[in-house]
Amino acid sequence: MSQQNRRLGVVVLGSDFKGLGVIRSLGQRGIPCVLIDNLPRSAWFSRYVTKRFKWDGPLNTDDFLQFLLNIGEEHHFIGWVLFPVQDDAVEFVAHHTSQLATSYCLVTQNWDVVRWAHDKRLTYRMAHEVGMPYPKTWYPDSEEQLKTLDITFPVIIKPAISIHLQHALRLKALPVHTMDELLKQYHLVADIIHPQEIMIQEIIPGDGRTQYAVGTFCKNGQVLQSITVRRTRQYPIDYGLGSSFVEAIEVPAITQLAEKLLRMMSLSGMVEVEFKYDARDEQYKLLDINPRPWGWHTLCIQCGLDLPYIQYCDALGHEIAAPTKLYYGRRWIRLLTDIPAGLQEIRAGITTPTAYVHSLLGKTTFSVFAWHDPLPALGDLGVALSRLAKMLPQKLHAAEKLHTTEPAQCSTGT
Repeated sequence: MSQQNRRLGVVVLGSDFKGLGVIRSLGQRGIPCVLIDNLPRSAWFSRYVTKRFKWDGPLNTDDFLQFLLNIGEEHHFIGWVLFPVQDDAVEFVAHHTSQLATSYCLVTQNWDVVRWAHDKRLTYRMAHEVGMPYPKTWYPDSEEQLKTLDITFPVIIKPAISIHLQHALRLKALPVHTMDELLKQYHLVADIIHPQEIMIQEIIPGDGRTQYAVGTFCKNGQVLQSITVRRTRQYPIDYGLGSSFVEAIEVPAITQLAEKLLRMMSLSGMVEVEFKYDARDEQYKLLDINPRPWGWHTLCIQCGLDLPYIQYCDALGHEIAAPTKLYYGRRWIRLLTDIPAGLQEIRAGITTPTAYVHSLLGKTTFSVFAWHDPLPALGDLGVALSRLAKMLPQKLHAAEKLHTTEPAQCSTGT
C-alpha cells in the first residue's frame, strides 16, 4: 500500500497502562499503533500493537531523538501522531518539538508551555497569580534557610519535579512531624535531587475520598470536553504513586477552577488537573497538572468521552462530533495496586472488608484486563513480579535509609 493511501497511525512513547488505554482506543478503530519503550509493560502485549520497538536507554537523549527521526523515515511513519504518555517522554518531546515536527504530528506543546505543569514551583506560582487555593508550600534554598522557616507540623517533603524522587525511592513524598526529623529527611532528599527542587508542603487532612480530578481536552486554553472524578483510593494510601480506584462523579466547582488555570496556560490536548478538598476552610486546593494521558483516562471512555481518539482527530485536523451525554456513576480500578491499597485502608480503619468489596460492584473499567485483549493482564503481572524481584534490594536499602533518619516514635503516615 502506498504511503498516500495508508491510514495515518500513532507512535506511542511508553507501554504502561496509560499507553495501553491509548492503543486500545485507537487500535479498535483500525488505526495503526506503534509502540516504543525501554521497559516493555502491559501495552507491549496488546493485540492492537502493529509494531514494537525496544529502545536500550533513557527516552530523553540525543540518540533517542535521532532514533525517532530515523524510524519515521525508514518505516514510513511520516505524518503519524507522536503520543508520549510518560512524564519523561513528554518533557523530551516538549524540548524537541521543532525537530520532531519535521517527521511527526505532535500532541505535545513546546517546553515554554509544558514546564508550567512539569515544575510544581511554577504551577503553584501560577495558582497564586490567579488566586487559586493550593497547599501552603515553602521553598528553602538551603538547610540554613530551612531552619528559619515558620513551619507548622506535620508536613511533607516533596520534589518540584515528581519523577526525580520517584526514580530513586519509589516515593512521591516523605512525611515529617518535627523540625529534627525535617532536617534529617532534608539531608536524605538533598542527596538525591538538587536542593532548589525541594519543597516543604502542609498536609491537607483527609484520605482518598477528599481527592478529586478533572480530565479535559483543551484547545489553546479553552476546555472543550471535561469530566470530573473522585480519586477514592491510591497506593500507597498516604502519598500514592498513582490512583488505584476512581469514581466518576459530578463536581462542577473543580471544573471551573481547572478552566481558569488552563486558560492562563493556553494548554492544548489531554490534561488532568488534580485537587484535594480541605474541610478546614471548605476549599478545593490545587495539587497537580498532567498534560498527558493520566492513569484513569480509560474511565472517560466508559463514560462516553474517548479522549485519545479526540486527541488523534484534532492533531490531524479531522472533525469529530462531541459526545451528547456523559455517564457518571462508573468506576475505574487498577487491581494490581488497589488490592494492597484496600488492605492498607482496612488495617488503618478507613474501611471494612465488606465496604471494600461493595465498592467494587457496579460498572467498572479495569486499567489493564479486557476480555477482547487478555494478554496485557498476564504481561502486566509478569512485568510487575520481575520488577519487584529486581527492585527488592533497592527498596530494602531505601527503607533502611528512611528508618535511620526517622525517630522511632513517629509514624510514617497521617
